[in-house]
Amino acid sequence: MIVKINNISGKKKLPYDDASQILEEFLEISDSLITEPDYLTSISKIIDLAGHACSAEAGFFYTLVDDKFLNLEYSYNEKLNIRKLGSDNNIYQTGIFIPESRNKTQKSAVESCVINNEIINLPEIYGSNKLDNTFFANYDALNDYSSISLLTIPLVNRKGFCIGAVQYVNAKDSKGKNKSFTKEMQKEIISFCNLATLILENRKLREDYGQLLESFIEVLARAIDAKSPYTGAHCQRVPVITRMLATAAVQEDTGPLKDFEMSNDDWYALNIASWLHDCGKVTTPEYIVDKATKLETIDNRIHEIRNRFEILRRDAHIEYLKKRLANVAPQETLQAEFVNKIRELEKEFDFVAKCNIGDTPLTDQDIENLEKISKKQFVRYFSRTKGISWAERDHMEDLETASHPQMENLLQNRKDHIWGQYNRGELYNLKVRNGTINKEEREKINEHIIVTIDMLKALPFPKELSNVIEYAGAHHERVDGKGYPNGLTGDQMSVPAKIMAIADIFEALTANDRPYKEPKKLSQVLAIMKYMKNSGHIDPDLYEVFIRSGVYKEYAEQYVSKEQIDEINPEDYL
Repeated sequence: MIVKINNISGKKKLPYDDASQILEEFLEISDSLITEPDYLTSISKIIDLAGHACSAEAGFFYTLVDDKFLNLEYSYNEKLNIRKLGSDNNIYQTGIFIPESRNKTQKSAVESCVINNEIINLPEIYGSNKLDNTFFANYDALNDYSSISLLTIPLVNRKGFCIGAVQYVNAKDSKGKNKSFTKEMQKEIISFCNLATLILENRKLREDYGQLLESFIEVLARAIDAKSPYTGAHCQRVPVITRMLATAAVQEDTGPLKDFEMSNDDWYALNIASWLHDCGKVTTPEYIVDKATKLETIDNRIHEIRNRFEILRRDAHIEYLKKRLANVAPQETLQAEFVNKIRELEKEFDFVAKCNIGDTPLTDQDIENLEKISKKQFVRYFSRTKGISWAERDHMEDLETASHPQMENLLQNRKDHIWGQYNRGELYNLKVRNGTINKEEREKINEHIIVTIDMLKALPFPKELSNVIEYAGAHHERVDGKGYPNGLTGDQMSVPAKIMAIADIFEALTANDRPYKEPKKLSQVLAIMKYMKNSGHIDPDLYEVFIRSGVYKEYAEQYVSKEQIDEINPEDYL
């Protein structure tokens, strides 16, 4: 008998006398749903209880994944005293590909049930020539068993979609003899299995929302990386190093980290935190993140200064030619004077250009030389007020002076170079002693971690993910308390937060796509990290795990270019 199912309900009427016992078991299962973390354990209890209610000898539970794969997740046989969970059931039935099953002329009972959303009730399994009974033939042969009566019921969610199926075999009467599944049994099983359907549906919703959250997080991280052509895949690779180091730390059975453990919630929180650790960079201007030279904003302003040197050179040439025409001195004297001026200009421009790179620290003498060069002047003939936006024009303090020819310094710090918190003064930026970032830009970069924390605080993380903010927000802290934004010490930071700090540093040092630094050899990277360990920047215990476990090597082999990997003796970097 095959019955189409839409919405079946009815009064409970047990086919045997132990109704109170079954009710008691049902209430116990209902209470345990809150505390039971494994959905399959809960469902197996429900399947058992439903089978008990109709005195079925064996039962099978299937889940339908993405409307494509029908998997046998649980089976039991009271007579044979057999229970199998998960992949153990592959001995009976591997996954069924439903799109392929739709094209079959003869389907199995469970295939037909799921595809057509119908109840199949057969007094004799082998009595129907419309269904493929291969599964039960193999099951009986494998277990020396005899399957007779069959009841197959689809599990239908509240939207009317089939999300699984249950099958029961060999209903028994009060004397233990085989009988067919009655309509009352059918209703009773459906009542019990509605709870299993609810568990499956809730689990699917949790998984879907979890996947949506993770996908959104990854999209945001990729967008941050894509925002700059130079940051590469930083937000995507920090989670890799974080996971590797956390795994190594958990596996420690000696030393300070021997008792360090992580729950499933801790792992999930750390994964989300590592993906979101730089989400605040969405507010950081690209030209600061990508600033390869000191004079760079949207472009490198060294070209503007070069043109001024060109003007001075041309002025020197014109002055030389005028003196020649006027015969103010012998030709050899004038020519030597011209050549010396040109050499001096070339030397000064070379010095300014070198200072602009920022790869070596500036000395006091370098600063003095920049000041001296800046005082040289050239004549600007064309107005600085033309061809600019109204905002830039309104930002100028003296439009009259800017509109007419003026003597101007070779390197300038003008008031209109200051925009809000940013100072774009040429001399001001060239005088940055280390790197390419000035003080205000450094503050803006550091601000991204505050923005990150604020963004994460605005998200309604569930209680089990409350550590995401701490993990992600502390990756720029130092164990000596000199980090930012909160100046936390190592004792105030969790182990996962300190793991993320090491991961963030290692990825940045090994990256070969940053415009402000040459790619470093692995030995150079580890030498820097050893110094950071000794100077109180990173946690020494985790750093030792990082080296001894070979996390640095495992990551480098997968993500660092071969040209950067050189011979390493781990003991040299401890």
